[in-house]
Amino acid sequence: MKKRGGAIAVAVVLMSHHMAASDRPAHEIQILAARFAFDPPTIQVTAGEPVRLVIRSKDTVHGFSIPKLKIDVRIAKGGDPVVLEFVAPLPGRFEIACSEFCGSGHGQMKAALISVAPVTTNR
Repeated sequence: MKKRGGAIAVAVVLMSHHMAASDRPAHEIQILAARFAFDPPTIQVTAGEPVRLVIRSKDTVHGFSIPKLKIDVRIAKGGDPVVLEFVAPLPGRFEIACSEFCGSGHGQMKAALISVAPVTTNR
């Protein structure tokens, strides 16, 4: 009986954390992919916050890949946005790369997602 109660308590904590993140407005960041860079090159988020990335291509087909977060999307040419929504991961640095060959500078098309710890206040 105690095991079942513990599992329920863990589930409630996880559900309340998920609900709390989804109740907050998403931190929206506009990203432009163009040969051979992402703008902005560094994206900062706060761990646990909902994030919405709106990514557009300025010129040709690009990819937007964050391997550690299992994110990999294709950004079509023409400016139509691709929207990614997720909860910011635990604090750390997450490398971003173009995952669609886009020309001679493709290998240098990189950026970073930096997740920082939430600011705590003493009450």
